[in-house]
Amino acid sequence: MTTKDVCSFTPELQYNSQSERTLDQRGGGHRVAQNILLVSDFCLICISSLLAWCHRFVIHLPAASVWSLASRERFERDISFLLLYAVLFVLFAYARKLYEYPSNSHYWRDLVEMLKSAGSAALVLTSVIYFSNDKMVSREVIVVTVLLSTFALALRRVCFQGRGFAIQRNVVIVGAGRVGLALSKYLSENPQLGYVVIGYIDRRLDDRYSTPADANDAVPILGGIADLEVIGKTYFVDEILVTLPGDRNLVKDIATHAQKAGIDLHVIPDLYDGLAYGAPVNYLGRFPLLEVYRQPIPLVQLLFKRTFDVIVSSVLLLILLPLAVILAAAIKINSRGPVFYASQRIGKKGRTFTLYKLRTMVADAERRQKELAHLNERDGVLFKIDNDPRITSLGRILRKYSLDEVPQLWNVLIGDMSLVGPRPPLPTEYTHYTADHYRRLEVPPGITGLWQVEGRQNPSFDDYIRLDLEYVENWSIWLDFTLLVRTVSVVLAGTGR
Repeated sequence: MTTKDVCSFTPELQYNSQSERTLDQRGGGHRVAQNILLVSDFCLICISSLLAWCHRFVIHLPAASVWSLASRERFERDISFLLLYAVLFVLFAYARKLYEYPSNSHYWRDLVEMLKSAGSAALVLTSVIYFSNDKMVSREVIVVTVLLSTFALALRRVCFQGRGFAIQRNVVIVGAGRVGLALSKYLSENPQLGYVVIGYIDRRLDDRYSTPADANDAVPILGGIADLEVIGKTYFVDEILVTLPGDRNLVKDIATHAQKAGIDLHVIPDLYDGLAYGAPVNYLGRFPLLEVYRQPIPLVQLLFKRTFDVIVSSVLLLILLPLAVILAAAIKINSRGPVFYASQRIGKKGRTFTLYKLRTMVADAERRQKELAHLNERDGVLFKIDNDPRITSLGRILRKYSLDEVPQLWNVLIGDMSLVGPRPPLPTEYTHYTADHYRRLEVPPGITGLWQVEGRQNPSFDDYIRLDLEYVENWSIWLDFTLLVRTVSVVLAGTGR
């Protein structure tokens, strides 16, 4: 029986186009997120309008002319039309479902729909100006506003729908039979839903682990129900999808383990002796689901954190660009080798990314590390020498004031890192982690964090893990703000090594 046959064979798995709703479109947090996205678009258009008007009428005119009565009247007239454009864009975008969160459409489809909304709004605005017969409206301001706001809106979607903002859900499917296989295939074919199937949890009646119904299925079986908590930590599982209707005791056991591990649990509908009685029914594409347990997500705070990261990293990159150019030239003069040092690091949920820093060591520093292993002053898997002979003379200054970390602002902008978070570990450190250590990778790594401001000189691997876990377990916007303020004093004190 094929995957298509599975979906048509079982009546409750049939697709219902009238009642389809994805799980992540519900709840007050998601409605707030939708409103934030809508307001952010409106504000971007308003800012673009002001910039366009100032470029046309402020920069090239004397101050006396700018604040004249005629200029104020022109400003009020032009801005009224530009506000109309902002309202029209938001209405068209809302009609095209661009503010659904998370988006169920492909990223490029959202960009195309955004361009269509901008074009439709511009066309209506042009018609209104034409029929109003207002010949004093600045066509240049209108055109620049449309172009500038379209670029800003596209950039907003790049920043918010890319790696750093999209909430990806790692899922484990309980049951490697026909239904589990069909669900896994459906999720892999629809990546815009944000679900990544990590593996199966399954067993036969004789308690021996089974193999997937399709021998060609590349998704592995990770273990049994008893292994769920360890699997959840090791593979950063966000959600469990049960596809074994009828096995009620098994679902009860899974629910107990899921709640202990703080993992969301959903099942293909069945009442299971009242376990799912009164639970809301939702749809994941064509698959109906019952919500048995849900771990709350601070969605609004995460939206604010990502927005803050994008704005601050963008501004700092622009401000520090001249300094970065000067430092790059100094590095080339001071020693041979590249300006930037690229290092593979482990990020959120175990994903590998490339971290960028200004080079502070000689070009062959990594090769010489083995020769200096006996001088290591850190315990465990960390490696650090106070008077490391591989550090260049300029590199010591850069490290002292953390100037070598300026390129990491680019990592923050593209979403690999955050301004505040746990220290990004090397792959060699990651291989030594235990199940409890993986929790520190549930959030994006940061340029600064608790370890950087409290334990920077502490040689203990266990202490730096403890501080990072403390940050994850007690995270809040206020904690991030406090750590950023403390980081400024640490940098100015020159405690880097």
